Amino acid sequence: MARRRTSFDEAKIARFLKEGRGQGRGADYQPWLTTQDVPSSGREHRVFSRKTGRIHHLLSDGEWRLFLHLEWCDDVQDIREQFPLDRDTTKRVADRMGLRHPQDVATKVPLVMTTDFVVDVLRGGKLVTEGLAFKPSTELEKPQTLQKLQIERLYWGEQGVSWRIVTELDLHMALVKNLEWIRTPAFEHQEESWEGRIRETLSQVLQAVSLSPNQSLGAFCARTDERLSLEIGTTLMAIRTLLATKSIRADMTVPLNDKVSMGVFQVVTASGARSVG
Repeated sequence: MARRRTSFDEAKIARFLKEGRGQGRGADYQPWLTTQDVPSSGREHRVFSRKTGRIHHLLSDGEWRLFLHLEWCDDVQDIREQFPLDRDTTKRVADRMGLRHPQDVATKVPLVMTTDFVVDVLRGGKLVTEGLAFKPSTELEKPQTLQKLQIERLYWGEQGVSWRIVTELDLHMALVKNLEWIRTPAFEHQEESWEGRIRETLSQVLQAVSLSPNQSLGAFCARTDERLSLEIGTTLMAIRTLLATKSIRADMTVPLNDKVSMGVFQVVTASGARSVG
């Protein structure tokens, strides 16, 4: 397999700009960096988002976990990862503050800096833009990291955009694990026909959820599979899909497993639920 060329020169930066990297919103947005543009550490993630209608490129487990939080939050309307900052502005900010601007190790060309996530979020009924930089807490002890973050903070301050640092300490890991659990059937299938094929099953399971509050999730799934003559595991897949589409709700900060009572799940009214089709 050919090695990826990860260094940047002016020609490559010009090509990225011409390709429309860092432009657009929603399904039309293209991140400045994709998983193909950085050295592989085995911790990259390419994931489909129903919220944005496109594949997202996440360059670390930390970014993946923060993305799950953002994807789940109803107030977040759009998520743009690896968002490029205007290079002339970041160089000016760095020069003014006496900070070293990031440059390519091989070519010595000043790099286009990026913010990990730029999101559109509802705050008090108004749609505002916010920037988020994810960094492991241990990275905040490194002077080079702090200099980059300082440039980023001042950049967004000039734009009048709220910006903050997020570390793993800010993430609710029980929520993360639950969100990872429900994504498998409900998010990784981009084809609408997949849910169309199980629409009747989803409807049948949804109707049964509130009828057995004292059963464990494992027992409910096993008995419903048998009662409806479904392949083993189908009801569990339906429960995860109904959670993912918010047709049913549960306290997602509490670990979900096959031992939890069905009483923890509440069916959402039609006006408050996402479509399951």
